[in-house]
Amino acid sequence: MESTTFALEVFNTVFRTKPIVVHAHGSHDYKPNWLPIKNAFFDLPKRQIDMGNLVTVITCNNGHPSMGMFERSLDHLGIPYRVFGQGINPWVNSRDKPLVLLQALGSVKTPYVLYADSRDAILIDDPDIAVTRFIENFQCRMLFGADRINWPPIAEFQKYEEQQAFEYDTTFKFLNGGVWIGETAFSRDFFKKVINTPVAGKAPESEQGILKKLFRAFKGEVALDYRCQIIQNIGFVADPIFEINIQQLEIPDKK
Repeated sequence: MESTTFALEVFNTVFRTKPIVVHAHGSHDYKPNWLPIKNAFFDLPKRQIDMGNLVTVITCNNGHPSMGMFERSLDHLGIPYRVFGQGINPWVNSRDKPLVLLQALGSVKTPYVLYADSRDAILIDDPDIAVTRFIENFQCRMLFGADRINWPPIAEFQKYEEQQAFEYDTTFKFLNGGVWIGETAFSRDFFKKVINTPVAGKAPESEQGILKKLFRAFKGEVALDYRCQIIQNIGFVADPIFEINIQQLEIPDKK
């Protein structure tokens, strides 16, 4: 016997990819695709995804009222997750986020870990799919989402990241730290480096400048999802490059 459920498919018509983490990053309103995607996802019936032991899903949430969107999406899919950073107030990304993530990674037992910001990201399908794509399509050990905007706006970051993105023929060229997937052991070592790296001068409150510094140091081991195979950043994306489709799934009933 089988039961029927439904899943959201966000189809990137430029790359013909189907990302499963959507991130509406930034404290701005220039993300017109966010509401249609978010509403389509939460309008679907809740699911109960059975995960294996490949990946742990984590986020940071200090309890601020604006937080919790990512966790809400995980609850909608029936996916277990772990929240770190509760009660840290005031929260400063460059100071608190790397340290909290390093502490979190020390407790993760699965071989892979998926992180997304609590405030403005949703997971729309099984995180095991993300792991499979990561293993099959990338040669790196840690993968960040790619963005259309270089932040912090430091020229040396922009020049380097544009050079790295050139061969991919993409407008998504720049590292964004809001969503990533990686090997747990490597991610732990990476964030050990993050907490010992000085902040970027133009945005001392942001951890993203630190990540961009280390992107060069870990060339080949840390990469960006230039073609949005797993991670789709939609800030500053006004052009209609997405098709939002509802997929019917037949789920075998458990005996």
